[in-house]
Amino acid sequence: MKQDRTLRTLRALMLGINLALVLYYSLLRGLTTLRLARGFAARDFLALASLVPAPPWQMTLLSLGLFVPLAALILGKGRLAPQRPLTRAALFAAEILLATLEAASLDFYYRGFFLMVLADLVYTVQDRRGRAGIIAVLTGLYALADYDIASVLVPSVPLRIYLSYYTDAFRSWFGGVESLLESLHVLLFVVFLVLLFLGQKEENTRVQQLNAQLQESYRQLQDYADKTEHMAELRERNRLAREIHDTLGHTLTGIIMTTDASLVLMDAAPDQARQQLQLANQTAREGLNDVRRSINALRPDALEHRRFAEALEDTIEKFCLTTAAKVNYTQDAGDLDLAPDEEEAVYRVLQESLTNAVRHGKARNIEVRLAYEGPELVITVKDDGLGMAEGQPEGFGLRHMRERLALLHGDLQYGNRPPQEGRGFALTARLRPRQKGEETI
Repeated sequence: MKQDRTLRTLRALMLGINLALVLYYSLLRGLTTLRLARGFAARDFLALASLVPAPPWQMTLLSLGLFVPLAALILGKGRLAPQRPLTRAALFAAEILLATLEAASLDFYYRGFFLMVLADLVYTVQDRRGRAGIIAVLTGLYALADYDIASVLVPSVPLRIYLSYYTDAFRSWFGGVESLLESLHVLLFVVFLVLLFLGQKEENTRVQQLNAQLQESYRQLQDYADKTEHMAELRERNRLAREIHDTLGHTLTGIIMTTDASLVLMDAAPDQARQQLQLANQTAREGLNDVRRSINALRPDALEHRRFAEALEDTIEKFCLTTAAKVNYTQDAGDLDLAPDEEEAVYRVLQESLTNAVRHGKARNIEVRLAYEGPELVITVKDDGLGMAEGQPEGFGLRHMRERLALLHGDLQYGNRPPQEGRGFALTARLRPRQKGEETI
């Protein structure tokens, strides 16, 4: 990304300026020490300084020795890509500690290391609380690292004493270089933060626009899915109507003609009448089998290839995988030995309830329970979604479930959950399974 490249370039420039200032202060102390030694002015220097400074090579080695791992941490931290919070926190703490030691190695003549580390960590840390904590810590350290404050705790030789051994022109040149580098560093720091926050604002705006487009696409897809589902229902309804019409029309026509002939032959030829009635009976049974085959063609595929209990579990598992919802399924009904039409009714109720909970209720957590209450099988579905609006009419899905259960002498109850249970929707379907041997088409 272009903005990331720009920010990385600015960070590299800040590192370069800080390195230049480290060399600047090290060079100043080294040259001044040589100047004192050649001019035999050490006694006067110690009288002004009131303490013996560390050897100049010590500052150079220590400051450069700290700057190398600090720069390596700033440039290489992103490549490590630590995922553990403790590891990330340790790296951030190490970066802040190295900046503090770096400022101390230069006797707090310069404190811009904290600005460089602040820019790097604000760029790295994404959450608001983490950023706020880092800004507070580094701002405090930047304030305490001022020479007038830090020298009270850590006595050192003021920089002006070293500069006093040079001419006014030389002091002006040294001071001008120092001011130029520090000002340029502050300017880069400000530009870095401005670009960072402007880029994040643009990114947030872009994400909001993408979310709006995604919501609109989802709405259009939902409308298309609803229309497609409706068209599929119409096609299937027409197909089933044609199938039943052809089957029942052919069968009933044959039965009517056979019974009419039987009525005519009843008195004149009882044996032929009996044969005609037997033929009508056979035709009716064949027609009944045809109707059953037509109805079985609508049976869900999952019920055709799995046991009923396994089909329910598989449907719930696939639903959880394809949606963001979590389903807590409890099966307390024991062996679900139901007739095929009862299995289909329970399967469709469960399927439609889960779909409605996510599609209309935007639910994230759904509870499903199957249990017997006396002779009745009770299917309970509860979710934590939006629930129903007051006065909202019954939709197609609920009406379809009610009609399915009514055909099997069952019933359906639904509504918003009580306030003490939290928001959401609850549905209870009751079905009394038939005893063995009871007939149904």
